[in-house]
Amino acid sequence: MPENPVKHPPGEEYVREAIWSARRRHFSTVWIVPIVALIIGAVLIYKSVSQRGPTIQITFQSAEGIEAGKSVVKYKDIKVGKVTDIRFDEDLKSVIVTAELNKEMKRYLSEKTRFWIVHARLTAESVEGLDTLLSGSYIGMDPQPGKEELRRFKGLENPPVILDNLKGRIFVLEADDKGSLQIGSPLYYKKLKAGKVIGTHLSADGRRVLIDVFIQEPFSRLVTDATRFWNASGIDAVIGPEGVEIRTASLTAILSGGISFDNFEVFGQGKSVEEKHHFILFKNLKEAQKIHYNRELYFWVYFQDSIRGLKEGAPVEFRGVKVGEVVNFFLVGDAQTAEFRIPVLIKIEPERFTIQGVKQKNSHIDEQIFKALIAKGLRAQLQSSNLLTGSLLVNLDFFPDAEKVEPKKENGLYVFPSVPGTIESLKANLQSVLQKVASIPFKEIGQKVDTLLGNLNSDTLPQLTQSVKQFNTELLPSFTRLIDNSNATVEEMRKNYLDANAEIHRNMLKLLDEISRTSRSIRQLTDYLNRHPESLLRGR
Repeated sequence: MPENPVKHPPGEEYVREAIWSARRRHFSTVWIVPIVALIIGAVLIYKSVSQRGPTIQITFQSAEGIEAGKSVVKYKDIKVGKVTDIRFDEDLKSVIVTAELNKEMKRYLSEKTRFWIVHARLTAESVEGLDTLLSGSYIGMDPQPGKEELRRFKGLENPPVILDNLKGRIFVLEADDKGSLQIGSPLYYKKLKAGKVIGTHLSADGRRVLIDVFIQEPFSRLVTDATRFWNASGIDAVIGPEGVEIRTASLTAILSGGISFDNFEVFGQGKSVEEKHHFILFKNLKEAQKIHYNRELYFWVYFQDSIRGLKEGAPVEFRGVKVGEVVNFFLVGDAQTAEFRIPVLIKIEPERFTIQGVKQKNSHIDEQIFKALIAKGLRAQLQSSNLLTGSLLVNLDFFPDAEKVEPKKENGLYVFPSVPGTIESLKANLQSVLQKVASIPFKEIGQKVDTLLGNLNSDTLPQLTQSVKQFNTELLPSFTRLIDNSNATVEEMRKNYLDANAEIHRNMLKLLDEISRTSRSIRQLTDYLNRHPESLLRGR
């Protein structure tokens, strides 16, 4: 009998081999395709997720021209994202645009980043966004790194004037009003474009307009504390001895306003200033070139004649040299006496002139100088500054024959004594001439002539001759002196008052011509009577 084999328990290798054999019997090649597809899909999903950029939301007042799934986001004309959704805000006052950006834009989504909608825009300088007429509007982006990463932004209503790739500095100009300036108005240096206006707003007290300007390199390095800015908008026409001079910065400045700046040698080299330094914006080039003085003396002046034609800012001159200007004037009346006065406030800048013999300059010395000059006849007088417009100025000069006055103060300011203006003096002189003419005894002369003619006969001709000689001896010299004085007065009036107001000037010239012709006629009559006294009887 064969021996029975010994049965051993299955070992660990046996179990593993059995399991593997069973798996090989149940595995099918059909599963290879789904497994490969699953692996490829997982790789694609991972790649898509890893390459996907950030999703942001931008709030605009209006989404005009923007379409979901079609409009794009661009930076320097390169596509960096796509609009995926557009919806209203909760209050329906604005729209929220959702956009997916490229991965490389993630690090530039900060508090400094700006977005705006690009449309076709016609400006005074150029046509912007012309390509949107064919491709449609898109969202412009100005990416800038910052301290904080953001995903929600507020879009700009207008494209920004300055992009991050421009180097320069920002300064603030102070003006009385904005005028024709607007955002984007150009800035010029020696008629070269140097920057733009980037914003306007009111000062804290609401009295001034602050204009933010950006000056790009290398022009920004030329700005010092002595730089002068002025409004170059419109056309500046100046009428001078050489004719009419027209000044303008450019056609753009005429249409949309503009600002110019320069460093004038009269103000020195100047020192460098920090960004956002404040400057004064002058009205024009003439004002910018003026030297502004630190010391100012104010006086009241009362004029007896009309101040029509006198304006604020009118010059105060001393023998043709400007020493100040008119600050203000108003009307003051007394209800009891029904008297009215017009106090004119003038400003004199003592740094415009030098007074020898004065070692120091203070208010006490100025007061002593003022009293000394008034005692010597210094007075204020209204004079015409322009014959065509009828404008007036205040002229200071010495009048030795003026009435002596003691300087007095009103409301803390000295009252500058005045003398009648050219028109008032002209009236006084004409009145004097008329009084002299009226003093001629024409009636007595006529009575004597009538008596003489009534008693005249052939035998009384010698008596007539004697009467004529007596007339020539007694009355004619006085009459001749009167005529000479009248002619002298006429010439003086022609010389001194030729600059009177246009209407009064024409009327006065007519009157003066009449007086001149009358005086010539009287002189011719007396000369003829002196040579031919018998003409009183026989005629000419």
